Amino acid sequence: MGVCAALVLLVAWASAGAADWPTGRGNPERTGNLDDRPGPAAPKVLWVYKALEHFIASPVPGAGALYVSGLGTFNTGNFHGLALADTVADRVLWTKTAPYVTRPVVCAPAVAEGLVVFGDGMHQTDGAVLYCLRADGGRPVWQLPVPGKLVHLEGSPTIDKGRVFIGGGDAGVLCVDLKRVVLDGQEQDLAAVKALMDKRWAELLAKFDEDRKKDPTFAVPPGDEALPKPAPKVLWQKGQGAWHVDAPVAVVGDRVLVASSYLDEEKIGKRALLCLNAADGNVVWEVPLKINPWAGPTVAGNLVLVGCSTIRFDTKRIQDARGEVVAVDLAGGQVKWRKDIPGGVLASVAVKNGLAVFAATDGKVRACDAATGAPKWVYDGGAAFFAGPAVAGGVVYAANLKAALHAIGLADGKRLWTLDVGGHPHVQAPGMIFASPVVHGGQIYLATCNLEGRSVEQPCAVVCLSDKAGAVQVGGVAAVAVDKQKRTVAVPCKVAPRRLPTLKDIYPLEVVATYPSPRGQKAHETVVTFDVRPTEVHQALESLGLKPGKPARGGEGTASGPEVSIYLEFTGITGTRRRIPIEKVLVDGRTGKPMPPLKWYFTGSAMRQVDPDKPDKVYGADLAGTLISLFPVTDETVFQTNLTMEEERLLGLETNKNVLPEEGTVATLIIEVK
Repeated sequence: MGVCAALVLLVAWASAGAADWPTGRGNPERTGNLDDRPGPAAPKVLWVYKALEHFIASPVPGAGALYVSGLGTFNTGNFHGLALADTVADRVLWTKTAPYVTRPVVCAPAVAEGLVVFGDGMHQTDGAVLYCLRADGGRPVWQLPVPGKLVHLEGSPTIDKGRVFIGGGDAGVLCVDLKRVVLDGQEQDLAAVKALMDKRWAELLAKFDEDRKKDPTFAVPPGDEALPKPAPKVLWQKGQGAWHVDAPVAVVGDRVLVASSYLDEEKIGKRALLCLNAADGNVVWEVPLKINPWAGPTVAGNLVLVGCSTIRFDTKRIQDARGEVVAVDLAGGQVKWRKDIPGGVLASVAVKNGLAVFAATDGKVRACDAATGAPKWVYDGGAAFFAGPAVAGGVVYAANLKAALHAIGLADGKRLWTLDVGGHPHVQAPGMIFASPVVHGGQIYLATCNLEGRSVEQPCAVVCLSDKAGAVQVGGVAAVAVDKQKRTVAVPCKVAPRRLPTLKDIYPLEVVATYPSPRGQKAHETVVTFDVRPTEVHQALESLGLKPGKPARGGEGTASGPEVSIYLEFTGITGTRRRIPIEKVLVDGRTGKPMPPLKWYFTGSAMRQVDPDKPDKVYGADLAGTLISLFPVTDETVFQTNLTMEEERLLGLETNKNVLPEEGTVATLIIEVK
């Protein structure tokens, strides 16, 4: 590629839509930034979203939303659209999880033309799905199952000229049409599919409304898994069974750059940097590599740079890690230079102003001349780096495994500032940073994980840093708290609305606690809502020595398990903290009589098989979202009472407005072990 062609390419990327993020780290230079606006000069925490899931992939900005992949309990997959606004009533705009997303998600998405594309699966799983969602609301557009052993979609996809390119582990590289799909054997364009999906969704809502009128007890709101599943037209697939591609691919003009690794334990794959023809996937050139290129390719002008590491994301092997950075001519595949690194380079090299900048597991951030490899500067970050740098406005931003974010001068490698993100008083979520930071609109977005280390199983956080001063908004999931001395488990919650805006009627209470709408199947029939996973509560009770019994469903048997007491704790109108038995917030809607004391059993949940092709089962309550059931309307729950379906038909329970605070009030469920 000549200088003119390179300039045209840069202009094309710079003029991409403000809402677009079409490839890993935003552009082929992998800078994690598209507008070249530097981050804050004196960083302040603007908002925090906490969750009991691990954020391994970089967050990706879009139009009013930040798209975040999360790894939940038992490796469940979560994909969120978070609000970018400084302050919002609810940071979560929408979430995709089981049963729609059935595998872990560690893939940062690509965003283009109002669509969000990401894949699921990670190294421990087989088979994967490539998803396409609408950016404005998350409604499904299409999905492509990719079967096979050691097949997973870990690296970010690239969207280019109406095509999606992605590495699939042992599936090699796939190229699919973004806007042409196949449904029931018929090829259709995206507009027709969107109209079909909208129509089908309206039909599902109408059926749900009818089911509620016939039998409100067992009526289940529709989910995305009930929609048709059009698949994108596959244009080509190359390297299946021969390459192992986990890193993001890069697409420049008519070239696709691919980093393939060799798996020593499984003895499959190939250590190589490959250049493919974008039209058909045929190999243009191939460069063998000494070390696995987990970081993937970066393209800057006529150079392709790839970071390599002897280890993957394994903190126990950091001391043994060694790496290399290799620069290759884009046109012909000739190696221009290669540099041994005393640490693994696990994240992509960023190129800006003629400098190649990369971070390594030896705790150093390095810059060298991109054209020659000549060293320019070395910065000591004090702890190992798994994440790569972002570069914007003459500043390098790098975050290490101690969750410290460093701002470094691009020209001279001098320290500008350092921030302890996890330990910040407004964050208070110690952890590690695996995901490279992103700089967008003058703000920095980064996320933590706690897969290992001292803070394992503690909440992780997505954090927005800004120059703005003001009240910090903290949202999302607070941790389930266990008090072993008092033998209690505390679950953060909110008083639920008794009427959802999507429904005409108010239905009697059937549960006490569930996920909020639309995730919770019983969100229209609950006292409070919460965001923790029911499995977290289950595990907390087991840590106190309890073993679950068995839930009941319908008229089949009765609930069993250790008996507990359940309270609701909240701040009253006088400002005093109140703790009341949960029965006191329940009244018979027909007579106004309060609910007498009930027996509450730790039943645990029935398990569910979400993938019919796999024997693996998941905790059913995590799917339905129900934590506490009043009646045996579901066996996907953690607690049930001694009430039967006969009482459900007679009581018609409502909330006691004289006791319960107003809708949206923050409260705490207290589970007390007897």
